[in-house]
Amino acid sequence: MKKIFFVAAFAFAGLTMVSCSSDDSSPVATTDTPTPGTDTPNPGTDTPDPVSLMVGTWKATTLSYSFTIPGQEEQTHEFPFDHASIKGGCATDYLTVQEGTVVNLKQNNKNEEGNCVDVNIAGTWTENAVSITGEAEPREVISFNQTELVLKYEMTFNGRSTDVTVKYTRQ
Repeated sequence: MKKIFFVAAFAFAGLTMVSCSSDDSSPVATTDTPTPGTDTPNPGTDTPDPVSLMVGTWKATTLSYSFTIPGQEEQTHEFPFDHASIKGGCATDYLTVQEGTVVNLKQNNKNEEGNCVDVNIAGTWTENAVSITGEAEPREVISFNQTELVLKYEMTFNGRSTDVTVKYTRQ
């Protein structure tokens, strides 16, 4: 495979050294506009392509959820993600969004012996959702920018379902 790569690279390098003489009968149009991609700005704007803003490693910083008790107002609770009630003394979670569609969720949870261990779970992503292998529904992308990513998903706890919102900061 390496030989094929080096042969192709050598051939490409040779082709880039070829030039045409000035007596060509057909004019060649040139442009300084870069080809759009996930790493370049949108054509005609100074803002990056929204999908590229998600690429990177994100640390879970807060977790919030809402619930209702019949006859009472809706209650919302927000915790630091590494709060003892959430992680039980283990390290926080990291979400790595890679170019293309691959995502990796690194969780640090207690095992049966009570030790904190890393668990890596693969998945896929779009600018609207993050799907984690083993979860029934994808996590909805609420918002993202250069510094913060917010995901929302449903969780069942003690027989009750609630929407959970997790805020991540770029690492």
